[in-house]
Amino acid sequence: MQPVHADPAIVDNWRAMLGDERAERGFAWPEKTAAGARLAFGTDTPTAPHPPLPNMFIASTRRSALDPGLPPYLPHFALPLPDAVVHGTADAAWACRAEDAVGTIRQGLLADLVVLDGDPFTAGPDTLLNTRVARTISAGRTVWQYE
Repeated sequence: MQPVHADPAIVDNWRAMLGDERAERGFAWPEKTAAGARLAFGTDTPTAPHPPLPNMFIASTRRSALDPGLPPYLPHFALPLPDAVVHGTADAAWACRAEDAVGTIRQGLLADLVVLDGDPFTAGPDTLLNTRVARTISAGRTVWQYE
């Protein structure tokens, strides 16, 4: 699933295709996880406008990353930020049968991760719109660093 599709700035497209009644059930992520489903979040790049951090913002706020002033779309379906991150990391790795190599930080895995220049868990999901990747680590080695 791609949180970008729940962005209020572009959700009218979904509403037009699905109809109002079905669109009201769109992206009911907490209900799916409560029923035992695993959600694998992706970005839908290059067809959608958001990279991972704005997608996590949308998933955890149901607000627009394109126009944060818009009212949230079905805010009762917003996820806690830690859950959204798990869906974009561990659950995404599980969905492509790569959980024994990537998706979490633990001994024996590839150590593919990013370091952010802020802490959205402390500062709140709104900071994801301005947070930058400070370092990219692949197989335990820094392959890119913001200078």
